[in-house]
Amino acid sequence: MTYRGVTYNLPIDMYLVQEYPIRPPTVFIRPVSSMAIKENHRHVGLDGRVYLPYLHEWKGNTHDLRELVVWMSSLFGSEPPCYAKPTGTATTARPVVAVSNGNRNGHHNNPPAYAQATTVSTNGGQSSSYVTAQSITSSSAASSYNTATSSATTNNSDEERRRAFEKEIADANMAAETARRAAAEEHRLKVEQQRLEREHEQNLLSLRTMATSKVQFEIQNLFKELKDDLRITLKNQKQLEDGTKEIQSLIKEGKERKLQLSTGKDNIEKEIEKLEVWLTAVKNEQEQSDKDENNSRQCTADLISLPADTHSAQMLALSAENAAIDDCIYFLDRALVRGSIGLDVFLKEVRRLSKRQFLAKVCLCFVYVFVGLSFYMYL
Repeated sequence: MTYRGVTYNLPIDMYLVQEYPIRPPTVFIRPVSSMAIKENHRHVGLDGRVYLPYLHEWKGNTHDLRELVVWMSSLFGSEPPCYAKPTGTATTARPVVAVSNGNRNGHHNNPPAYAQATTVSTNGGQSSSYVTAQSITSSSAASSYNTATSSATTNNSDEERRRAFEKEIADANMAAETARRAAAEEHRLKVEQQRLEREHEQNLLSLRTMATSKVQFEIQNLFKELKDDLRITLKNQKQLEDGTKEIQSLIKEGKERKLQLSTGKDNIEKEIEKLEVWLTAVKNEQEQSDKDENNSRQCTADLISLPADTHSAQMLALSAENAAIDDCIYFLDRALVRGSIGLDVFLKEVRRLSKRQFLAKVCLCFVYVFVGLSFYMYL
């Protein structure tokens, strides 16, 4: 890494798990005896384990070890995880990692713990002890530790490490094949999902088309109904307007007719006044002439018809009674028509008057016979 323009070599241990490259590798910072790990570092724990977003977001088909090293170099260059110990501080040598020869099936335990810590904090916040397991170190870590472990390493251990490295490479190839198969399966699932999505979109498009056609049909029917209602409303409005004009013309004509009638009434009243004046004058003249005539003649209606004998007087009285009964029956009939008297009263009076009229006619007939006249002439 480069810190303040100076390049530093930082020893690391990188452990590849069996599921690599599906799962990310485990990386530890292994400082030399003259260096120590900073406390409360954002990306490195006290045990030296590295925690990076790149490892958290690891994907086998897009992430690799080279980019991981570039990430660590960039982040640790801006914020170094180690610092130099003060001179005279006691140091503790890093123990040699033992390799288990019996574990040949590709499975291995968790990576060994750092010499300064007996427990390691995991991401969940719990602590667990590391057990010695088969490991593989990067070339940079091996070169850093050569000075500290050259006296303890033998040819046998180098051979075992080479074999373990080859086995790890084979396991890594197998894991890569598994990752490729998983990627192929993921691609197949993605293609299947895309096919299902296309089918879903086609179904949605079909349903959308059906719904659109149905909505359009309903809208057309509604538009037709609204159009018919609007046409009927306009027709009724036209009729109302015509009726309003006709009523206004009739009102105007009625006002004119009323004015004409009022004028005619005034004229008629004037003429009536003239006629009343004329009639009054004529009546006065007639009364004056009648008065003058009566004064000249000195006679009345009673003196015009005078019976000459007793039989003539009887005939005159009976004829007058007969005519009076006829007039009385006539006025009774008019009273019955107007409702002034009831039917029972009318019948009673008519019966009484008819009986009296019958007797008067019989007496009149006898007088006619007595004087020698034919009574059929009267009847």
